[in-house]
Amino acid sequence: MFQELKFQLSTAILTIMTLAAVVSACINLEGQYRFRLPEDGVIWVDRAGGVQALEVPAGSPGRRAGIHRGDWLKAIDASPIHRSVDVIQVLASPTVGAWSNATYVVVRGGVEVTIKNLIVGEVPLDHAVVYQYLVGFAYLIIGLFVYFRRGSAQKARHFYVLCLASFIYFCFHYTGKLNNFDQVIYFGNVAAGLLAPTLFLHFCVTFPEPRRGFRRRVQRVLLYVPTTLLFLVYLAVTSEAIHINIPLLEVR
Repeated sequence: MFQELKFQLSTAILTIMTLAAVVSACINLEGQYRFRLPEDGVIWVDRAGGVQALEVPAGSPGRRAGIHRGDWLKAIDASPIHRSVDVIQVLASPTVGAWSNATYVVVRGGVEVTIKNLIVGEVPLDHAVVYQYLVGFAYLIIGLFVYFRRGSAQKARHFYVLCLASFIYFCFHYTGKLNNFDQVIYFGNVAAGLLAPTLFLHFCVTFPEPRRGFRRRVQRVLLYVPTTLLFLVYLAVTSEAIHINIPLLEVR
């Protein structure tokens, strides 16, 4: 009786999680087609002295407007730029947006230069994302087939959770809208990418029978400690609770 109730409860929880993941993935897929992140084509990096152009690809809006490699970016349309992420936020704001004219203020050789009429472009749709969605839904279908056909079988639930994590990893893609839903999609992708390999390792060392060294529950739980720590460190770094300075080659 207890095992049956446990199976029904786990099935209900997994069903809710699956529905939420599928709905989120569908909304995210629609967002991939409807929204294009504005860009100037320049690779901006954070330096000790501000934001600098690491690379200005040929044919990019920045190159056509006159931005040079090594320029220090100070402002876009009078909005000050302090970090490289500010570039994306300003370009994606309602006052700028794709295919609009933007005015950049850069410092080149110690001289402030105003670059007018930079026509903001947009990031093209990566068609490889579509194939990733197909792979993700294939994982989900396989997992559902195994779980609902042999849900009470040994490790069936574990296998389905692995398939669900793989589905989330392949079907959650950050669009760059910078809203709350996009952040959930982004961190869901990161969490699933860290969790799926651990789930697979856990499956391998316990199926069909637990290997030596993994027969106790606490030993199996320890498999998830590195993944959890990595995710917590990632959250701390992205929230700027921890600052990590990575030295880059100086641009001459």
